[in-house]
Parts: sequence; C-alpha cells; structure tokens
Amino acid sequence: MTLQFGWWDHFEQRSDMPLWQQYDERIELIRHAEELGFYGYHIAEHHFTTLDMAPSPIVFLAAAARRTTKIRLGTMVLCLPLYHPTRLVQEFCMIDQLSHGRFMPGVGRGVRDPEHELFGSELATMREVYEEVLAILQQALGTGRITHCSERFHYDDVPVNFEMVQKPYPRFWYAGNLQRAAEQGMNGLGRATRDMIEQYWQIWEAGRARRDPRFLGDDPMVGSTRHMVIAETDAEAVSLARRAFVAYAEHFYCTDPRLGPGATAALPAPGGTNFDLMREAGQVLAGSVATVRDALRRYLDTVGPKHNYLCGAFQWGDLTTDEARRSLDLFAAEVKPALNRE
Repeated sequence: MTLQFGWWDHFEQRSDMPLWQQYDERIELIRHAEELGFYGYHIAEHHFTTLDMAPSPIVFLAAAARRTTKIRLGTMVLCLPLYHPTRLVQEFCMIDQLSHGRFMPGVGRGVRDPEHELFGSELATMREVYEEVLAILQQALGTGRITHCSERFHYDDVPVNFEMVQKPYPRFWYAGNLQRAAEQGMNGLGRATRDMIEQYWQIWEAGRARRDPRFLGDDPMVGSTRHMVIAETDAEAVSLARRAFVAYAEHFYCTDPRLGPGATAALPAPGGTNFDLMREAGQVLAGSVATVRDALRRYLDTVGPKHNYLCGAFQWGDLTTDEARRSLDLFAAEVKPALNRE
C-alpha cells in the first residue's frame, strides 16, 4: 500500500511581520511543498485565537489554489455547526472549481466550546447539528437537489445549480477519532496505533461487504500527524523545536479547549514545559535527517502498512518560513524517499 505525505497546518500568529506578509509567505511555502511532491495540504479552523490566522479556511485555500496546480488542498476541519448548509454547499463547489478538482473537504463538530459560544451555538446540540449539516451537504452534492425539513433547515426539492469538478464529490475527511471517521466512510487523520488502524479497516471492509456506497471506490486514506523540525544536527533541531513549542503551547491555550468527556487535550499543559514529554511520546520529532528518518521508520513499522498517509506540521509556533522550508526540503529529499513503500 503506497504511503502518501502531506502537510497539516495551524496557521499561527507571528509577531515579527504583518499578516498580509505571513499569508504571502505561507502560500509560497505551499507552492514549494507542491514542487517537492507533497500530496496534500490541510488547514485547521479556529476563531478569535492566535492558533489560527485563517479563520475562513476556504478563502485561504482559494488563494492557495491560484498559486498551485497539483497539490490537493483541504480543510482539517471545517466546524460544520458554525455553517449554514446553503452557503457551504456552494462554497464547496466553488473552491473545487477554482482548484480544478483538488479540494479535500475535512469536516467535524469542533472541539473548542468557547468558539461555538461566540457564534451563539447551543453546545448540547453540536453533534446533532453536525450530522444534519453533513447530511444536507452530501445530499446536495450527490443529487444536485435538496429536500430536508427540520426545525433548523427547510428545503423543498431545491435545485443547487452548482457542482463540483470531482463527481459527485470527493471522499470527506475526519480528524482525531479514526473509528468515527471509518463509521462515516471518511478518510481519517489523527493519532494512530496499529489497533486503531486495524479497527478502521475492519469497519471499512464491513461497509464494502454490505455495498454501502460510502465505502465503495478507491481505498481510503488513513494516517497520522507529527510536528517536525529537521536540521543539520540534533542539537540545532531540538533547540529550534523547544523554542517553537513555547509559542505553540501559548497559542494552543489561547482559548480553553474544554474538550468533551473521555477526550484528551492535544498538549499536556501550556507554557512549553512539556516539550520533552511530547518529544518522548513521538508527537514532536526534532533532529537530524537520520534521527527523524529512523523515528518515523520505527513508528511506521509499529503501526503497520495499512497506515497510508503521514502528515507533518512543518511551520508551527514561532518557526520562521526559512526554518520551515529547510525542514520541508530535508524531509522531501532525504526522509520521504527512505519511507516510501509500494
């Protein structure tokens, strides 16, 4: 099973340049990742936080689409309860047309309750709203018409008069919970163990066996993410990553995640004090080419060949564009070829 490589991104605030310059540099870095052969770029969605300066992911991806031609561009994820399906259906079609069929729609409920509160959302109904908006999206894109009646939305055989390049629409993506991704017939991206990957594929094969259309067609993509810094030496990379982690933790805890029961925060604690723990856990990879390559080889051997997508976060915290570009270059030239499998 071929292993593909991508870039997952929190577009974090930088204090050393105006925002327009940060947009320009990030889009040029995405274009560079395309030249290096990366499969896809995925951007998160957050609001009123230094964790994300692209609160409208589709707008940002539309700009990136006009500077690229091959790399696939995705949301990871759009928080569906914050959107009205009438607008979102049309925006999905529009970004897919602007990118000439390269849009990867990633969707979710969203894990930061304060952000939902800013939109006046009822927190107790977020899962229900997510499922309803998703159902309307998929009906509209799949059939070109919408019939739906509920307390929130009413459509009486409404024609969409819009379509995607990818017919009828590309497979959706889901972040975090790989079991939940599989149950919805979606590609999955998150923290992964061999057991999680095996469970994902068991659900997928069961869906194919019962001829559920969500599970038919090409094999899904399922994998994991890692924050990375690659430099000439371990000492240099660790120094850069330790510095960047302080800023990343501050941005991550700019708002309280307030995650639901049974969930765990993506970082153990704010302030950067747990960098060493994150590095020991393998969630932050900082080192020379050999160190990062060997760590990823060990991980991929552990998680198994059905893990077919690996996403790095290459510009995070206060890493500069030049520092991120070097990591991208070293990863593409010397790490990625050593991990490729057919």
